[in-house]
Amino acid sequence: MKKFFLLLIAAAAFNANAAIISITTDKDTYKVGETIMATVSASELSTNGVQTYFFGYDISVLFDSLFVSLDPTKVMDLGAIGMPLFGPLNTSSANSASLSSATIFPVDLFQAGKTKVDIFSFALVALSSGMVDLSFSKAELSNNIGFNIFVATAQGTSFTIAQVPAPGTLALWLLAFGFRRHGFRS
Repeated sequence: MKKFFLLLIAAAAFNANAAIISITTDKDTYKVGETIMATVSASELSTNGVQTYFFGYDISVLFDSLFVSLDPTKVMDLGAIGMPLFGPLNTSSANSASLSSATIFPVDLFQAGKTKVDIFSFALVALSSGMVDLSFSKAELSNNIGFNIFVATAQGTSFTIAQVPAPGTLALWLLAFGFRRHGFRS
């Protein structure tokens, strides 16, 4: 019995660092007013040919609300665990996008053979120019017993929001170029 218990602990320790949770965006640079689509994924789900499955997640992404605003209607579970038994629970706020979900059903139909699985996506709207970082305040995956198989390896991302030139400035520039080209000089 003692050997079985040690084997169980060793198996849990083997899975402890098996996954990476990361955020990606559809572009690197956005304009003020543009929509940013971000996706949270789990990768490194296969080590030495052994598949690591997860049956639930609890993930919160942080962002600076001075630069971006969350569209709470576009926080969407992407079916990484199939049909969730509990959740997905969306507890988003002005500066975070959060989703939690769990199931007891087999997840191999949705994760088998994959080294990367998309968990959820969300939309942000660019409010002002600058560099924006997306990071995690919480990033956990769980196995079918509820123990975390992932705790420490979370990879955020960053992107740039560029200021859009005012339409009047562009029009004045074109007007000046036209006058100069046709010989109208002051």
